[in-house]
Amino acid sequence: MPSRRSLLTAGTLVALSGCATLSPASARLAGVRLTNTGSATQEFEFTVTVDRETVYEETHTVRAAEDDATVELDDSLPDRQGPITIATTIAGTDISEETTFDDDNCYDVIVEYTGDNVVHWQSGSSDCDAFQ
Repeated sequence: MPSRRSLLTAGTLVALSGCATLSPASARLAGVRLTNTGSATQEFEFTVTVDRETVYEETHTVRAAEDDATVELDDSLPDRQGPITIATTIAGTDISEETTFDDDNCYDVIVEYTGDNVVHWQSGSSDCDAFQ
């Protein structure tokens, strides 16, 4: 006959193992800004993947820092939830960055090209209205 301790341990493991499968990631993107702080105009190849499906893939021209160096993507992004991966490549270079959001937060992202690197800056909140 199994001991009380082994029954409790087995019951706890079964209960905890179900937690991970009950709440899949439902991350969302509130907005994305492409920013170029470099000295020359750049082409940003920007991709959004949700649940391993590419839902957004566009190339955007972002002028140099001394010009209006920001492109807002808020209205053109799909309103999809799930594990999200964003990827940015500067066209014609080997400079790229990839970030995955696999929780339940809503994210506002700034993609910054610094002249020699790409950085994904993000703010997360449980409420997308926090970024409006």
